[in-house]
Amino acid sequence: NYEEFIKNYHGFSPFADNIGLKLTALSDGHCEGEVPVTPALFNPIGTIHGGVYYTLADTVRGCAARTRGQTPTTIEGKLNHIRAATSKDKKLIAKGDVLHFGQKTIVSSVLITNDSGQTLAAGLFTFFALDKKDLKTWSETLSHLPEHT
Repeated sequence: NYEEFIKNYHGFSPFADNIGLKLTALSDGHCEGEVPVTPALFNPIGTIHGGVYYTLADTVRGCAARTRGQTPTTIEGKLNHIRAATSKDKKLIAKGDVLHFGQKTIVSSVLITNDSGQTLAAGLFTFFALDKKDLKTWSETLSHLPEHT
């Protein structure tokens, strides 16, 4: 259920939560998401840090890849930065589409725009489809990390 996945995504990826990433649409092989432009995301030269773009791209494409029940992990990614987001922008918007669903690899593309529709970045990425038997639950993963106070 795509709507349920979007609703339950918050908390699934603490790193994505830290930048304010929200999923906005999900369908077979397609996902959309956005990140609000906030002062915490800027680099020293006054533009949004490139890591924010990459996290948004990687997350949206990964969720698009999950729509057929596979569990993806990124093995290669190329993101071309075309235009810098600035304080005039209100949000970054990403649309990711799977180009190829294979048994072991998934190839996808992503386009990132600002709220005015200007293209900020475009990318092409490859995932490896993990075997479910090798996956840990979220609580198992957290149990191996040191406690934070």
